[in-house]
Amino acid sequence: MKRVNKFTFPIKKGVLSLINEKFEGKNVLNYKGNNLKKEYVIYLIYYIVKMTDAKEEEDVIEVVNLNSKILRKNFVDRYKPYLSYLEEINLIWIPRYYSVGNHSNLYVFTDKFYGLERGLINFKIDDVILLKKVNSGNKEHDKEQLKKRRYCEKTRGHLVKSFNSNLEMDIEGATNEVSTFNARKYEANIRRVHEYEAKKWRYQINPLTDNRLHTNITWTNNKLLKYITYKNKKLSEVDVKTSQPLLMYVILKNIFDDSMNNESTIFLEKKLGVELLGKIKSNGIDFEELDNFGDVILNKDLYNYLVSRVEIKKDSNNRYYYTSYEKKKENDEAEEKYEYFDSKRDLIKKCVMRALYRGKGDEITSIKKQFKSIFNVADLINKHKKISDSKSNLSHVLQSFEAHVLLDLIAKDISVKHKDIPLFSKHDSLITYKSTIDEVRDFTQKQFKIYTGIDATNSFVVKNDSFS
Repeated sequence: MKRVNKFTFPIKKGVLSLINEKFEGKNVLNYKGNNLKKEYVIYLIYYIVKMTDAKEEEDVIEVVNLNSKILRKNFVDRYKPYLSYLEEINLIWIPRYYSVGNHSNLYVFTDKFYGLERGLINFKIDDVILLKKVNSGNKEHDKEQLKKRRYCEKTRGHLVKSFNSNLEMDIEGATNEVSTFNARKYEANIRRVHEYEAKKWRYQINPLTDNRLHTNITWTNNKLLKYITYKNKKLSEVDVKTSQPLLMYVILKNIFDDSMNNESTIFLEKKLGVELLGKIKSNGIDFEELDNFGDVILNKDLYNYLVSRVEIKKDSNNRYYYTSYEKKKENDEAEEKYEYFDSKRDLIKKCVMRALYRGKGDEITSIKKQFKSIFNVADLINKHKKISDSKSNLSHVLQSFEAHVLLDLIAKDISVKHKDIPLFSKHDSLITYKSTIDEVRDFTQKQFKIYTGIDATNSFVVKNDSFS
């Protein structure tokens, strides 16, 4: 007889206690004429958890699309009684305001699920039929993950080679930290802690969206970074201030300044394509405005600069806010949404990003008037036919450009120059030993000028507080 591999997975303590209680110590429960197996119920909950896209934002509802094809392939053919049972005991619910076609259902964990006892317990599956399904699904999943890993290792091996046993997290400290989070944030982040404990390293790149490197570190909540070490040594990061506006300036400078000829101009010609690049050049730019935009970014503080030039609203509780207009679906009318901020600068920072990516609102209109020709180009890029899978053309261009310069070029140079240090990335930051971070920052500043033609010395700063 062919041996079936055993499978063990982490499950929430409160879930295990609840299901044991419902099954009254038995392994089978008769539910509306169907014999439900306890192992299957527990595994289905774990599977839904695994399918959720863990987010840090506490207001995000983790929605899972579970259609019949997915469930028959990865769970059991007669899956409906199991889903119905989880609904009846109030662990999952279907948000009726979503529409995903005739053959799919979207499920969300309930407040009851999030309120169950915290902590994880390893649970082992013994049922042979379920094991065959699980192992078959895991093989396919592992194959897909291996494909993603190998792509990362091939293209950005210098940034993933240090994901090994030397990368550690203070599990006790991180677990205690996570215990202070609200219920939804706890669920997402305790899984992250478990990944570090199990050394379950994951990384992926999607060239058709942001082209950034996404890893365990990029998915780690900022409050947990201080618990991460490499060879028991503290880490630190080099961060890029005002990164998206800076990159916008660099891109425009390389497009409109004929004296520029470097890696950036080559990349942009390929990324934008002949048609879009031609449109941008025909549109033109106000060079005096561009120089002022660059000076503010490189030598001052863009957001404070705009604070004094944009009217910002306060409510009756003295909270700064702005009104945005968003559509849930393409054909829906835009709905008003109020966002509140602790400071004027935080509000302006958010509005600048929305201005770049086709946002609307009074403050955004005012910001665009300050740098009219620059945001005209931004709008032109966004209105051009789609050049990627991203919602915004410009976000794809800026993030892909950032990834190319910072991760593909500069980080690779750092790995060659400093062979004995670990090197990681977190969006637009580079991470290594705290003891060598100043040297890495200085080298990064130098290489950025070589690859872009722009001296952005003041834009690269060391952030020691993130990891301490």
